[in-house]
Amino acid sequence: MKSKITVTTLTDQIEANIIEYIKENKLIPGDPLPNEKEFVEMFSVGRNVVREAMSRLRMLGILESRTKRGIIVKEPPLLNGFKKVLDPQLLSVPTIKELMGMRIAMEVGIAEFVFTNVTEKDIEELEQIISRQKAIGVNNLSIEDEMQFHKKIYEVAGNDFILNFYELMQPVFVFAKHNYESYFEPINKKLLKSDELVTHSDLLQAIKDKDKNLYQEKIRKHLRPYWEFLYNFNNRK
Repeated sequence: MKSKITVTTLTDQIEANIIEYIKENKLIPGDPLPNEKEFVEMFSVGRNVVREAMSRLRMLGILESRTKRGIIVKEPPLLNGFKKVLDPQLLSVPTIKELMGMRIAMEVGIAEFVFTNVTEKDIEELEQIISRQKAIGVNNLSIEDEMQFHKKIYEVAGNDFILNFYELMQPVFVFAKHNYESYFEPINKKLLKSDELVTHSDLLQAIKDKDKNLYQEKIRKHLRPYWEFLYNFNNRK
């Protein structure tokens, strides 16, 4: 069996060489890099190739041009590339549903952070958010109301990466709400009938009571419509 051949351009190779140079020299954000001419001599390639490779690395946020300092290493914004492609219109339904599943995992998982960091001021803000919310049907809020409450929970958790990722996925949540709302309504009615429907007020009460385990149980139930949707989708024949 023939081995798979990976085709790369000269620019790809020089881009990889520059990254390897950063690693080998243990450069950190803020450290200067050789200029284009020095890389041309180092790698024995044309200036245009080096220029294109460095341009790509600038776009990725790995390099940055500074006045009087030249090119420096920069800590890349980890979610930038993800942000450029996270458009629901470009994603398949299975991928959208996997992102919805990730939301369930994150919201249950950040409980420890929430209960460690929450303050009385946070609780007051959550109360204000809830007081302004108006239900549209059974446990159904406007997208703005729904996002405002959960965004505040992520802010309380105090992990900027998770918060930024949540905000990044908002278009996916909006897409899901617009396209699958008719599916969630019967689930919410079923949960209401069995007295298992959990609202934002219920979640806040668990926070006030300082009961992390109860909060995790309630957030699972609050997101139960998404879970049932995912489960039914993944197991349908």
